Amino acid sequence: MSAIIDRYLSGGRAARLYRRLRLEHGGFAEIAELFPREGLIVDLGCGAGLLAHVLLEGSAGRSVLAVDHAAERIEMLRESAAGLAIEARLGGMEDLELPPCAGIALIDVLHYLEAPAQERLLERCAHALEPGGVIVLRDPDAGAGVRFGVTRLHERIATGLGWTQATVAHFRAGAEWAFLLEAHGLRPEVVPLPGRSPYADRTVWGRKP
Repeated sequence: MSAIIDRYLSGGRAARLYRRLRLEHGGFAEIAELFPREGLIVDLGCGAGLLAHVLLEGSAGRSVLAVDHAAERIEMLRESAAGLAIEARLGGMEDLELPPCAGIALIDVLHYLEAPAQERLLERCAHALEPGGVIVLRDPDAGAGVRFGVTRLHERIATGLGWTQATVAHFRAGAEWAFLLEAHGLRPEVVPLPGRSPYADRTVWGRKP
């Protein structure tokens, strides 16, 4: 973990602490384990690229195309990824021409799209996957009761204060995400919510036969 943090040159102690907390509690290691150990992984809405680094740390057989709409975050990732098999690209996930790939990550981003845009993106992702490829998405589960209420409040605060540079558009229940993956030919699995977290961040993943 420290090796990843040390690659980020920008930001002071607060930024370093934030990255450490994200790596410790963000579930990236568990997410990375769901992907094939070889091939190209596309990380849509990658932020500053912590997951991209974890993916490479987990297997040297992977390469990563990491995409985000925020120029500042992409520049941070480019600096941190010097010499690594990570391509950091500025752009929107709705506009990207997806290359054939072994996996696609959609972590904490789909609820910023309207429902039709979510469905179009998942269809494009499913078509881009190679046989045996995997889509992993994590998003607040609208069917998770009180925990979803806590998560939705957090999102409203984050977007209202400008911590998150996006607007919340549409939430879905985990079962609905699984249905959409299955509709595009993937074999879905819904991961249980973390036991100790007050948030309703649900991981759903599917493999292409």
